[in-house]
Amino acid sequence: MATGFTSVAAVSQRHRGISLCMCSQSVSRRSMLALVGLVLTPRVAVATDQDKALEELRKVTDLQAKAFGLTNGMNYVEAEKVWTKIIDMKDDNAAAWSNRGNCRTSQGRFDEAIADFNKAIDLAPNEPDPYLGRGVAFEGLRKYEDALKDYETANEKSRSRYGQEDPVTYNNRGNAYGGLGQWDKAVQLYQKAADMNRNYVFARANEALARYQIGDTEKSLSMMRFLVRKYPGFADIHAALAAAYWADGSVAASESEWSSAMKLDYRYKDIDWIRLNRRWPPRLVNDIENFLKLTKQKWLLANVSIQEALKATLQTG
Repeated sequence: MATGFTSVAAVSQRHRGISLCMCSQSVSRRSMLALVGLVLTPRVAVATDQDKALEELRKVTDLQAKAFGLTNGMNYVEAEKVWTKIIDMKDDNAAAWSNRGNCRTSQGRFDEAIADFNKAIDLAPNEPDPYLGRGVAFEGLRKYEDALKDYETANEKSRSRYGQEDPVTYNNRGNAYGGLGQWDKAVQLYQKAADMNRNYVFARANEALARYQIGDTEKSLSMMRFLVRKYPGFADIHAALAAAYWADGSVAASESEWSSAMKLDYRYKDIDWIRLNRRWPPRLVNDIENFLKLTKQKWLLANVSIQEALKATLQTG
């Protein structure tokens, strides 16, 4: 996952209806039975069989809701346990395998995640999401070429199954090209993803950071400023602006953006997290690293001055 937000690991995957077993309340009684693999012909089925099937479906649906709630709270360990329980109940549920793979990816257990996605693909070969999820896991292993193949396949499946391309596949291909150091291609793909869906803010943010990497600094800063005005709670862009402003010598603006970032997400104080987990482009990583070193030195000097002043006060007193 080179730069930016890879949109598929459990926290951000789109949950489609269809064969991945996400059932809406509007689905008919017979369709609901079909989703749990019990297609019943009304003339033959008896009420007890229908009730049993519906009860099984309700249990699975309740567990799925619980799993997604845990995922949204970033409690991937517990969410994984729930998906495993669903798999144990019905091991041909492609959605459960795919979503457990997402949870494992989010925990950095990429090989196990790939095994889950492989099973989901075996069960639902025409569904885009398992390919998308497996691509994210491949990125985690730095297998960017494999990730690109899966993202392209996911887009093809989306086009053939749903009649439209998936902007997430373009965003994630941008991530993979960033991992390969091909930032010009990454910019084009992020821009394509954001243009396909004007509300796809993560793709636009990735584009801004990638533009900074290729030296399109003015355009990048303009995009970042727009994003924090429109989304003031966007910690990532506040932190990126802090680094960029610091590198440009705009100290006051840098400190203001940093203050905003720290109120939202303290993880940006950790350069290893930025480099290895968030995976900013190299130029921005270098700028934030310099910023963090200098601000730490500034804090240490200020703390020493306070201690010396306190000591002098005590001595004179």
